Amino acid sequence: MKTHVSYFASFLVVSCFEMSYLSPTFSTSTPYLEIQIYSGFVQIFQMAQMFVLGPRLILSLREYHAKLVADSDAATVMTSICYQERVHVETGSGV
Repeated sequence: MKTHVSYFASFLVVSCFEMSYLSPTFSTSTPYLEIQIYSGFVQIFQMAQMFVLGPRLILSLREYHAKLVADSDAATVMTSICYQERVHVETGSGV
């Protein structure tokens, strides 16, 4: 579960970088060279997000879901024991 949080947090950070890059005050008040450097970092982070973080998040969620399904199957097998046929034992008719 910790890896899911870290992947989601990294998605959030990259998205914040992208949103700040689209800000109109950023492009008007910042020198051209700094805009180009920031643009390069945003592009690198976008590529990392698309080709590293995204697939890793999907694969880890699939693995987590597979473990949950496997554990739920084991739990249903254990509960089926209580539904076995019961043998009736007579205690007597004097009660």
